[in-house]
Amino acid sequence: MHLIVCPTELEISKLRKNKELTKSFDFLVTGIGVLESAISLLRYFSTRKADWVVLFGLCGAYPGTGTDILDVCLAETEHFGDFGIAIDDKVEYFSDPIFENRYDFDLKNNFSARIENSLEVLKITYKKGPFVTVNSCSGTLSRGSFLRDEFGAICENMEGAAIAHVCKIYNVPMTEVRCVSNLVEDRDKTKWQISKAIDEGSDAIAKILIEAVK
Repeated sequence: MHLIVCPTELEISKLRKNKELTKSFDFLVTGIGVLESAISLLRYFSTRKADWVVLFGLCGAYPGTGTDILDVCLAETEHFGDFGIAIDDKVEYFSDPIFENRYDFDLKNNFSARIENSLEVLKITYKKGPFVTVNSCSGTLSRGSFLRDEFGAICENMEGAAIAHVCKIYNVPMTEVRCVSNLVEDRDKTKWQISKAIDEGSDAIAKILIEAVK
C-alpha cells in the first residue's frame, strides 16, 4: 500500500474522498512542523508498512526562481534550512564536525520519476528543484532570499525534511509535491491564496497519482 501524507486535514480532505485514490493509498495527517510530522510518521511505521510515501501540502515560493502562486512544485531534494544560529535574517551553520551534516535528502527515485512522467502526460505545468524545510516560516524577503541562495531552492515548507528523514530510516522512497499558496516576501497575508491552492493542488495531485499507479 502507498501512503499519502499531509500536514493538515484541510490539505488531505479532498483526497480522502477520491475513490480511485483509496484503492491504492492510505492517508495520514501528521500535524504541522518537523516534530509533529516525524512523530506521526514514526507511529505509523511502527504498526504498518508503506512501499511509497507521497507528501502533499502547501508551500511558500521564493521570488526570483520563476515560481509563482498556485504553481505545482516537485521536490528534487529537501534540506533543513535553519538548523544553526539565527542572526538577523541569516543562519550561521554550525562548523563543528559533529554538526556538519545539515541533513540534506535526495528525493530523486523511481516513484518521483513516475510523478514527473505523470505531470508530463497530463500536461500539468510544474516547477522542480530543491525545497527548504524551516521551523519558522520566513517573514521577510531578505530571509527568504538567504535560504533560496544557500540551497538553490524554489520554495519552503515546515515538514518535508522531517518526513524525508523518517523515510530514510525505514528505507521507504518518498516523493514531495506541493502547491504554492504565497510568495516568501515581506509578510502580507492579503496576497495569500490558501484555499485556492489547496483546492487546485488537491485536484492536480489526485490526477497525478492516479496516472502514476496505472
